[in-house]
Amino acid sequence: MTNKEFLERISEKTHLEMDDVKELSSSLVGAVLDEIANGNSVTIQGFGSFEPREKASRRIYNPTSKTYLVVPSKTTLSYKMSAALKTQLNKE
Repeated sequence: MTNKEFLERISEKTHLEMDDVKELSSSLVGAVLDEIANGNSVTIQGFGSFEPREKASRRIYNPTSKTYLVVPSKTTLSYKMSAALKTQLNKE
């Protein structure tokens, strides 16, 4: 599903104009990104939770040059799906 298809489906379900749906979507994504950038986790009930995690720096071996390199620490994003979503995905 593309972003356009996603926005069209929301517009159909909510009977809102496409411009309003686009603004709502960008506001939602912006709010989530702001919270994650500030180091906070975000939970969307029925969907899951997003949490920034710090990966430690590590040493790796480059077999081509036969040297060790240090990969600096970085922040990644972890996602844990909600129990409701997991149940819905695994219906038999």
